[in-house]
Amino acid sequence: MKTKGWCVTLVAVLAMVGIGGMTAPVVGAATDSTVRTVRGEVVAVNVADSPQVIVVKAVAAKKQELIVGAVVEAGTVITRGKQKVALDNLQVGEQVDIAYLKNEDGLIARSIHAR
Repeated sequence: MKTKGWCVTLVAVLAMVGIGGMTAPVVGAATDSTVRTVRGEVVAVNVADSPQVIVVKAVAAKKQELIVGAVVEAGTVITRGKQKVALDNLQVGEQVDIAYLKNEDGLIARSIHAR
């Protein structure tokens, strides 16, 4: 899927606009970084380019649509049920929970769980 430019732009826009108030923060003990979580529908998965990216559409408070595009690194844990899966096993339209960090480089997926 040729979405690298679109996904990178989306991640940059989300980082500038800030989506921190739309998700529930959980403080990570090891790094003092805030891990945020969102539950939604996969709208794009890009495994062909580097970095790999996942884009998820969620409905936030008051029915506002929230689009989260996050880089998927080698250490990102991806599961379906109790089984680990690869990013390319996730399908557009599938429901996922994604935990991510927001840093100066954008959004970084820490874990993705398909339901």
